[in-house]
Amino acid sequence: MADVVSPIDGRVLTHIAPASPAEVDAAVREARAAQPAWARRTGSDRSRILHAVADLIEARIDELAETETRNTGKILSDTRREAIRAANSFRYYAGWAEQVRGETIPVGPEYHTYTVPEPHGVVAGVIPWNVPFFFAVKKIAPALAFGNACVLKPAEETPLTALRLAGLLAEAGVPDGLVRVLPGGRETGVALVSHPDVDLIVFTGHHDTGKAIARSAAANLTPVALELGGKSPQVLFPDADLDQAVDAVVLGVFASCGQMCIAGSRLVLHESIYDDVLDRVAERVRALRVGDPFDAETDLGPQITAVQRDKTAAFIAESSGVGRLVAQATLPDTERLRNGFYVAPTVFDRLDDNARLLREEVFGPVLAVSSFRDDADALRLANDTEFGLAAGIWTADIARAHRFAGQVRAGTVWINTYRVMSDLVPFGGVGLSGYGRENGTEAARLYLRSKSVWTSLTGGTPQGYGMGGAGAAG
Repeated sequence: MADVVSPIDGRVLTHIAPASPAEVDAAVREARAAQPAWARRTGSDRSRILHAVADLIEARIDELAETETRNTGKILSDTRREAIRAANSFRYYAGWAEQVRGETIPVGPEYHTYTVPEPHGVVAGVIPWNVPFFFAVKKIAPALAFGNACVLKPAEETPLTALRLAGLLAEAGVPDGLVRVLPGGRETGVALVSHPDVDLIVFTGHHDTGKAIARSAAANLTPVALELGGKSPQVLFPDADLDQAVDAVVLGVFASCGQMCIAGSRLVLHESIYDDVLDRVAERVRALRVGDPFDAETDLGPQITAVQRDKTAAFIAESSGVGRLVAQATLPDTERLRNGFYVAPTVFDRLDDNARLLREEVFGPVLAVSSFRDDADALRLANDTEFGLAAGIWTADIARAHRFAGQVRAGTVWINTYRVMSDLVPFGGVGLSGYGRENGTEAARLYLRSKSVWTSLTGGTPQGYGMGGAGAAG
């Protein structure tokens, strides 16, 4: 049995047995057996069930948000927003279920040629611990909408809301065996992504795990989509609205205690506004309230795991020796929270270009600040990373903004905003941030594959082909 621990106070919430390789095998086989009948259902029928799931989530927003906060330590306003977004995601993909269609391709008068979109079959979804409920939905909802089965492995540290979702799916009428949620750690995950009857793997998480999954999938030639981490820059030019920019910078790196793949963890400031913006950010950081996520006055709660807390603390300690500590918030000092996994939001500058804080993903509330001289220097610094998930630019010059968006190496670019997400908009990264795209029309391309069908309207041997003296060789 594995302990499920609340990062708020270190209390054990429950114990959950990890799924064994034999249980993974059984779940994949059940999903494969259940999938063909689900795929044969009309899109309208699948849509109706996905809307029913959304209804059940909406009726339990408070319960789901409170469970998520206990398990992750994220502030309650965030987990409520994520639960609402999860219900909306089911509705979005419910609409997609009725819109799947192929196309007729006019290759010539001799043939009637068309494509048929088909589900892959069994989708393996593997998700991290930072947004467990919404990420479970993000894998399951499109898989079901497009006629697939899904076996989901949540992170062993935060399985509670994903398991609750499995109950809601059954209550809404999703057939037995079509979706399975299997908690567990590495052994469970390896058994799932290496299973020969898995037809598609969709993973969100750390790049090292993503590389291991890609290697495992290659043995079975299983297609994979990987949404990995980031070291995203926010670039501020002198003509930007600095009040709005500072708000977005603070939210973009310190929300969720920095545990976001899109965290804007590198702040790149034009040298003419460097001191002004840094002072504003420092003032905001010192005022951040770290503490009980159920308290409406709290800005950010703890790190979700003790391991992550220690990793972030190590980054802060190391960076203190190679850069300047600009500002730091105050940690909670109450007996009840003393055993929680809290880390003080921290800002550093004057770091060497090769400092680990500028190169590696922290996944904690730590901001690294640097300066630039001109547009070319800003772009150089923004692209000076192995990651490529997201980037932000703040400027009133629309030509500069779009020029930067076209040249920065990132899957998502925000102009004069940050951290805005939608199921309608494709999302994914490049480089160490992975490959493949989820959301929007890209979801249909990911969760479906196309079959081409040719019908001869004239019969006989195809024109231009033949054997021996019957015609030209092709």
